[in-house]
Amino acid sequence: MMPRDALIMPLLDTEQIFYASASGAGLLIAVYAMLHGSVRTGRTSGTLTPPPAGFNTPVIGAALIAFGAIGYLFAKYSRLDTIWTVVVAIAAGTVGWVGMTILMARWALRGPLNDPHEDLEELQGTVAIVTRAIAASALGEISYDFRGKPSRARARSIDGVPIPEGTEVVIDMITDDVASVELWSVVEARL
Repeated sequence: MMPRDALIMPLLDTEQIFYASASGAGLLIAVYAMLHGSVRTGRTSGTLTPPPAGFNTPVIGAALIAFGAIGYLFAKYSRLDTIWTVVVAIAAGTVGWVGMTILMARWALRGPLNDPHEDLEELQGTVAIVTRAIAASALGEISYDFRGKPSRARARSIDGVPIPEGTEVVIDMITDDVASVELWSVVEARL
């Protein structure tokens, strides 16, 4: 009869658990980066700043995934000593780090983070106050808050109807620094 301990074979040894844990931590960090992004809010309201290309959550996640996965495979299937497995895993983590750094620097972080077209789209639907009356054939002026900052713009009525000073309007779009607006009461009735 076989002893009970001989029947229970350990599925993983300590080295394999270490590498599997490192790879799992890298996956968690990568999922966090995927869900939350890696762009930080700047010091001034409404500005975005890119993280350093070589030190951010996607880079750290990729390095840990590569380190853990390659280390685990070498620990489980190779006959290398532990020290050589660590060296190979560190080399794989370095390749993952460098590869993701290049990807982030050349692709993900290359463009401007504050796209003016996105700002114009975000302004659509913003409620504003007419500060200078809008005539049927002449521009007026509106004031509104955008990302916590008071702003002003020249404005025209979408339907050509005069709008008196102090009236609430909704910005439809801004073209050539002139806002096309509609009465808030008209928009509210459609809702």
